Amino acid sequence: MRELMRFVPYVVRTAWRARTRTVLTIVGAAVAMGLFAFVRTVDEGVRELDRRASQPVLVVFQESRFCPLTSYLPVRYADQIRGMDGVADVLPTLLFINSCRANLDLVTLHGVEREPLDRIYDFEMLDGDMEGWKGRSDGAIVGEKLAARRGIRVGERVRLGEVDVYVSGIMKSDTAGLDNLAFVHLDQLSLSRKKQGAATEFLVKLEDGADPDEVSRRIDDMFASDEARTDTKSMQAFVAGAVGEISEVVDFARMLGYLAVALVAMVLANTVFISAQSRSAEMGVLETVGVTKIKLAAMIAMEGIGLGMVGGVIGGAVVLGYFAFSPATLGVEGYGINFQPSWNVALHTMLAAFVIGTVASLGPAIDAVVRPLHSAVKGD
Repeated sequence: MRELMRFVPYVVRTAWRARTRTVLTIVGAAVAMGLFAFVRTVDEGVRELDRRASQPVLVVFQESRFCPLTSYLPVRYADQIRGMDGVADVLPTLLFINSCRANLDLVTLHGVEREPLDRIYDFEMLDGDMEGWKGRSDGAIVGEKLAARRGIRVGERVRLGEVDVYVSGIMKSDTAGLDNLAFVHLDQLSLSRKKQGAATEFLVKLEDGADPDEVSRRIDDMFASDEARTDTKSMQAFVAGAVGEISEVVDFARMLGYLAVALVAMVLANTVFISAQSRSAEMGVLETVGVTKIKLAAMIAMEGIGLGMVGGVIGGAVVLGYFAFSPATLGVEGYGINFQPSWNVALHTMLAAFVIGTVASLGPAIDAVVRPLHSAVKGD
């Protein structure tokens, strides 16, 4: 390995001889690897949302709703659900969403009752306190992502959606969606939306050992002939259904990312092959003075891998750097998919760049190994 490293300056000078070709190849690799890093970031955001949705909680919505804003359930349902076997607690929730469609400026308000909130959700107060929120009829607890995106601080009065609120606290949670929403009091949001006595959904926390499917079936059977039929699912199933269309788009984008990687591998292979062919006589001379064919193949591979890695570093750094300084959230039906850089995405991007550099170098490297010395010296 140490002996091969001595050839690095030679490989760099060789690539720089055809600087236009080299720069264009690096730019192409950077664009493709940037697309790959972007797709991986989006993919990780969807996976992270799905992981966070794995909670022992059921979501009760009105049957046949097509958007959270169209679901109206009587608040009185909460007491009936609370009395069922296997149910630990119930949180009636009235929702406001600035848009049911996919958007990059998600604002979600959950109008909730004071007492059940911290029994249903697990979250940590980063600033402010729960008692301050409970003591104000116009208080709000804001998720950290929403607070960062809107520049919200504790003690400020802000307008979120349809209500003016006093920011009593900023929270952090591992539960799906909580970092992109704000909790306000149910009475305040009910008056603002003119939906007194109504809830959008019920969050049902189950007792240990309770069967989610059985409890879901009993809830829906209970209200099958009531004024509003219900559709009850686990939180994970509900989130999966809400972001289902986005997941399909991400799957398609993932294919485009892999296609871009394959394309840049072919471009890189062409560049390395042309470079090796143009230096065939030079490589023949190197072989004559004692450089083995294996070392010649290694030098060709170093050029291909080097170009791929440089393009990967540039493309990955641009995309991940953008998300680091300008974090984005894609909102779908009140749930946010966070686009944020991670070491996992950076590692996969560099690994992909290494793989395409290696694959692109295989053909030219094998050609250098099997090519007869006399043919190389003659430049045939």
